[in-house]
Amino acid sequence: MPQLEQYRTPSPKAITLMRITSAIGTFLILIAPAAAAAIFARDILGKAGLILVAAALVLSVAYTLIAPPIRFRRYRYLIAKDRIEIIEGLLFIRRTIVPIDRIYQIDIRKGPLDNAVGVAKVMVTTAGSSAAFRFLEPDAADEIALYINETVLGKIQGKGDRQDV
Repeated sequence: MPQLEQYRTPSPKAITLMRITSAIGTFLILIAPAAAAAIFARDILGKAGLILVAAALVLSVAYTLIAPPIRFRRYRYLIAKDRIEIIEGLLFIRRTIVPIDRIYQIDIRKGPLDNAVGVAKVMVTTAGSSAAFRFLEPDAADEIALYINETVLGKIQGKGDRQDV
């Protein structure tokens, strides 16, 4: 059973996944467009094209090395009796609070990168939004999903006992 009223951290495997996703993202955003610009506009850019690709590569490597440890240190989640909280971010910190009694769907998901690293995520859906516990060990993901489900069912059954429908 998850520890209540205490912030928990993600799996240490999360840094590996964060590095992989950072490398893929920076490749798509920086390196590929810079290389395309250097290739297609080499007559116009000349040596500036090579400098553009080199700068994109340096920025990509720096981001891939620096961002994941910062994101890992900031990522926290809390499972309380009445709510769940998820805190995450790099430059802008986002704190998501979801009331337990508003949850109507719980999913455990593993994408190809999650499987490669050995982590899972628990998606919690309400009528208006969703939240994700990311970077969890698969056993912890199962445990959290079952605990949230039991808590939600307990609240529903508790409300049903007091009201005639």
